[in-house]
Amino acid sequence: MQRKILFVLAQVLDIQSRMFLCRLFVLFILTFETFYSCKEAGDPNPYADVLSSTPLSKIENYVRLESEDWASRIFNLDKQALDYVNELNRVDGFSESPSPVKDLETFKSTLIDALNSQSGPVSSLLKNKLLRIYVCENLGGSAVTGIIRKDNRSIGGFVILDANTLNRNANDWISFKENSAFQKGNIKIQIRIEEDRQNTKTNALRYILLHEFGHILSETESIGPSFFLPKRSYTNFEFYQGVWKSEKVSFLDDSRFVLRSKIRFYSGSLSLDANWEKIYPILANTQFPTLYSATNADDFFADSFVSYVHVVLEKKPWELEILKNNKPIFRMENGITKDSLQSQRKILERILAN
Repeated sequence: MQRKILFVLAQVLDIQSRMFLCRLFVLFILTFETFYSCKEAGDPNPYADVLSSTPLSKIENYVRLESEDWASRIFNLDKQALDYVNELNRVDGFSESPSPVKDLETFKSTLIDALNSQSGPVSSLLKNKLLRIYVCENLGGSAVTGIIRKDNRSIGGFVILDANTLNRNANDWISFKENSAFQKGNIKIQIRIEEDRQNTKTNALRYILLHEFGHILSETESIGPSFFLPKRSYTNFEFYQGVWKSEKVSFLDDSRFVLRSKIRFYSGSLSLDANWEKIYPILANTQFPTLYSATNADDFFADSFVSYVHVVLEKKPWELEILKNNKPIFRMENGITKDSLQSQRKILERILAN
């Protein structure tokens, strides 16, 4: 009898041991698959090495960060900033190589006016997180941004501005930028973001800085995948849900907005005359507040941020007209107040409330 009990007990223990080992194996497989999928998720990030290797991303490169004096944070282009831009341009396929600006003090005065014009939570965020501004010429665009880290944590960023391309008042600058995506023809775009009395170079700079600062906020507030990751996935980030599949692929690309992926600012590659009806009337009914926000997921956040500050907080105009032979044929406003962007606005509200 005792032998029979011991035999049965041994069988039970054997079954339990096998079940335990089986569960352990399944857990191992699931853990491995989760780790592997996390490791491999997302698209390759060609900028990761540039950001990680530049001295500009290291806190040791910065001094007097406690100062709120903007003049102490504005520099002419130096070798480190030049090397950084050249690497970015190499990745992007641009041939431009910037140079230091000839008259820094004049531009610096306008820049300080633009920074001091900010108020409330926007001003506080800028002072806490915009740690340096470089000024140059022949950048290849209006501005580029970089991130500053301390102990492997992103704490702020820097911006490099092109003084020449920013030598326009606010309405002329943003109209130039919008038209830069298209070939010259009988149709052109005109955008108004300031009333006549406020249509100044200072306010153009103000708008540009807010957009670039949006990229810094995205990183420091973990709105999207870090710019330092070798692969970036937007899948689990609320701001991009239902809008972006990846950095450059939208949920609308195969259906409603098929021309979106062909739009390249500062390229003059697409005919506006032939394609405006396939772009702007569709844009007005999407979750993209502006055309620039539709170019990629990162600019979706940055342009949503500047749109929110400009239109919602400051209640300034943002009106786009398409002109044919100087006569309006289409009008639209900035779409940041659309019902479809309610969840994005709530996230922006949270950032500005902190």
